[in-house]
Order: sequence, then structure tokens, then C-alpha cells
Amino acid sequence: MKTQFNTLLLFILTVSTIYAQNNNTSKWSLQLNATNILINESDPIEGGDLVMGNAFGFEIGVKYFFTKNISTNFSLGYSNHETKIQYSDFEQHRYPIGDVIMVPLNLSFQYYFILNDFRPYVGVGINYTHFYVKEEELIGGVNGAEFDSTLGFALQGGVIYDINKKWFVNFDIKQMFISTDMTTYHGWCGTPAKSTYTKVAVPCPDYNVEDVVNKVDLNPLSFGLGIGYKF
Repeated sequence: MKTQFNTLLLFILTVSTIYAQNNNTSKWSLQLNATNILINESDPIEGGDLVMGNAFGFEIGVKYFFTKNISTNFSLGYSNHETKIQYSDFEQHRYPIGDVIMVPLNLSFQYYFILNDFRPYVGVGINYTHFYVKEEELIGGVNGAEFDSTLGFALQGGVIYDINKKWFVNFDIKQMFISTDMTTYHGWCGTPAKSTYTKVAVPCPDYNVEDVVNKVDLNPLSFGLGIGYKF
């Protein structure tokens, strides 16, 4: 997989160099989008399911146009997702593992279709996502988690509407393909302490802690709407 990503990156850089050398119409633009991130988690967690909530966030991006039809785009995003684990043994309870902050970086290669003031586009690129977990307090059962930073790829589509020669509005859809290792930490008193009424692990003074690693697919779908400036 990494070989394919390296090949794609080399292709983007090669095409970028060719167009930069043979075209004098290169332009920069900066844009800021509000985003809605929909998580499509798929996880083989033994006896349970990862439940990661959808969230609003933002994305800032920089484009460089080699011609009026071809550009590269680098973007940095941010979103905060409430995350829990639902175990089949405890149907009435979901263990909170904290808020998972996703910081995706995308480098894409885009092609534009010019329709007067409208510029629809499609794109493909590579994605690097870093995760930060704001953990819940230790209350029994699952006690927090970690997600490894990961390399993936992304498909993109959208449209730009030029308000004037400098300002534009952007609508963007991005499908990111992200697979990562999730480590969860489990605490118990020898054997999990259970409440008589809730059948859920309860706090105890002495915790043994065990970490469990699962490969999870998150595959977030991002909808973005924002404004940009050409310079």
C-alpha cells in the first residue's frame, strides 16, 4: 500500500513540475471550509462495536494552479468525535472512551471543468490522519483508548463558484479511506466487578489494566462549504 502512495505522490510532483515549467498562469488560493464529518466505522472488535459520532469541524486549504484546469491542494482539517464502545454482553450500556480528535492532512491532485463562473472538479490524493484522545475518567470496564496515526488515500469532488476575480465559494465532498490500530485499556478488580442492577463494571480501588489492539476502518466522509481568496 505504501508503495502505491509513494507512486501517486511521485506522479503528482512530476506533473506539477512539468506544468510549472511550461505554463505561466500559475495562481495560489487560500480557503476555509466548515465541514460535517460522517464516520463509517467498520471494526472487528471481539464482542463489541466501536461507536464514533459524526461531528462538525473545519478545514483550511491552499491550492496551486498550474493551469486553469489543473491544481494541487493541501488541506488541514479538525473535528472532535464522541466515541464509545458497545459490548454485546451489556446491551444497555456503552463505555465512553473519550472524545477522539481527528486531524487529517490531505494532498490531492485536482482537475477542473470550466463552466463560466462555475468550476466543478474531481480529485485524488493521499491522506495522513493524526488522532488525539481526550480520555474519560476511570470508572470501570474500558478506560480510554489510543488511535495510531495512519496513511491512507482520498477521493474528492466539488464545485467552485467565482464571486469575482478574487473571491470564490467552495463546496467540497471528500471520501477518506482510513484504517488504523485502536488500542483500548481495560481495568478490573481481578475479575470485572458487576453491579447487581446494571450488570456493568463498577469502580474498585485496585485496577489491573490490559490493553487490547484492534484494526478499525473509519472511512470518514466530509462535506465542506466555505469561502476562498485568490492571490
